[in-house]
Amino acid sequence: MKKKPTKPTGNIGVVALSPEGASFQRIAFPRTKDEVEEFIVKAFVGNSAGMPLQIVDFSQNRQNDFDFSINTGEGKKYLELMEVAPLENLRGSYAQAPDRYKPYDFALYVAGKIAGKSEKYKGAAASKICLLIYITDWAFTLSETVIALLQHWAATTSHSFQYVFCYSPFDEVTGDVKLIYPTPAEFWSGFDPEKYRDNEVFNFSPLKWEVITHGNL
Repeated sequence: MKKKPTKPTGNIGVVALSPEGASFQRIAFPRTKDEVEEFIVKAFVGNSAGMPLQIVDFSQNRQNDFDFSINTGEGKKYLELMEVAPLENLRGSYAQAPDRYKPYDFALYVAGKIAGKSEKYKGAAASKICLLIYITDWAFTLSETVIALLQHWAATTSHSFQYVFCYSPFDEVTGDVKLIYPTPAEFWSGFDPEKYRDNEVFNFSPLKWEVITHGNL
């Protein structure tokens, strides 16, 4: 039996605080690629209430096909996954990820990856392909500026996706879902991406939190 490929994941989770100290409760992701993607989709669907696309159920497809088939309130569609993790710039290691980034540059990187995915499926299954981007490491948490830039570029450039979502897990069950596309055109009237070119985002590492207590004064 052919061994299923493993998929590396980063460090993300919640920090539990108590008088005794702080403890980082890392999400225990599965090991194989199929299991990680199923884990992400299950959590995404469970936290997607209020999104314009209501997903009833999903099934994982074989390799060389769309990642998942989903049954929705709009009928059957396909769901592709894409992890946001620029490891090619970090010697392939999450441990090398910096604790800060420029949101304009980071959004450009993500938008480029989305464009690559879009080109792969250009002309295929028109109006039925959805994209879910996700993170597994705290260092790649998408700031509100990154989200806004991705929303703007997705709304103003051509691509193959009917919907684009972003999922950021908090723990094994809960997380944050953002709608990247579609968004109303009027949202972007007067929006200038260049305004954010020199901004910088600092992400606090959950691995280094400490609880410092003081005695009675």
